[in-house]
Amino acid sequence: MALMEREFLDLSEDLDVEAFWEENAACERSGAGKPRCAMSFSPDDHWLFGFLEAGSTLRYYSDKPYRDALHREANLVTREYLGKAFFDEDSWESSPKRIENLFGSEFAYTEGGTPWLSPVTDDAAEFARILDRAEGLDLRSWCLPEAFLREWEERRASGKELPRLGTGSRGPATIMTSVLRPETVIYWMFDHPELMRRFRDLLASKMVELNEVLRDFSGNSEPGWWITDDNCALMNVELYREYCAPVLREVLGAMAPAGSRRYQHSDSSMGHLLEEQAALGINSVNYGPEVDPGLIREKLPEAEINGHMPPFLLRDGSPEQIRRRTISDFEKAGASRRLVVTTAGSLPSGTGVGRMRYQMKLVDEICRYAEVRHG
Repeated sequence: MALMEREFLDLSEDLDVEAFWEENAACERSGAGKPRCAMSFSPDDHWLFGFLEAGSTLRYYSDKPYRDALHREANLVTREYLGKAFFDEDSWESSPKRIENLFGSEFAYTEGGTPWLSPVTDDAAEFARILDRAEGLDLRSWCLPEAFLREWEERRASGKELPRLGTGSRGPATIMTSVLRPETVIYWMFDHPELMRRFRDLLASKMVELNEVLRDFSGNSEPGWWITDDNCALMNVELYREYCAPVLREVLGAMAPAGSRRYQHSDSSMGHLLEEQAALGINSVNYGPEVDPGLIREKLPEAEINGHMPPFLLRDGSPEQIRRRTISDFEKAGASRRLVVTTAGSLPSGTGVGRMRYQMKLVDEICRYAEVRHG
């Protein structure tokens, strides 16, 4: 049974969801003409499993008909109550290789969980050999598996829409702490700095090479780049500046030239890195809920802020708590017309459509530019 939450559905019973999203399309455009803040939701597999109380997560990742059926079930509910579908009902069975795979990290699957990239070694000498192998690989022949090429051609021949590839990836801190255990990464930055600098430099060059291959294959010439880097919070400013910023400078320089979108998502408390983010030209952000939207606006005055509702407040809070936070965020960051209302970080598992619909109603009422409403 999908999560509904009758109290919140009753509070938003007069919301016209079709009119909301029609207006929202105008609000997503840049400039001064928009009537209110735009809004978005990004439910993922974690959310889906909690929403539908799905049976087998292992089956979800291995069985396309089962996965697509769950997507259809969720979309039926969200179309009815939210006016929008979020899940692909013709999901892909295969995919290109990831940058983490280049260094030997592969997904592990466990019942009840989502896929988790496994660290490759705690031995520095072995990791040096892994870097040797990665450096010598021809990425064009490596990154597009035969199963993916067959599926791509079948979809192309059927006239189905094909995705633009090479649009973004996880950030350097999260990549490093997937390929190696997080504590190993930090220890080696002090104990084996030359090895880690080699990892950094190879990661940067191979990320560019890999995504140039993906862009060329899919005919993607649109500039811009997205980054998901939750684990950047593990780095202090000095470590981030030495080991992460150089990777991003190289990748952004190649994929997102000046003037294009440079987006970073991080669920974590990484407010100490805002000045570094500004120096990298990050211009669209979705940071963790501990990072105050007023501070973001101060440190990145031109950035689009995608947030900043604390995820667990939306999931667990009272209507009045959610309302007060919506007002606070709008007062701190909405006046610039560069606030997109969404959760600060991911939409958490257990959030029902009633609460999502109620947040839509609050945005419709509170986040308008004619005046800043006080509640």
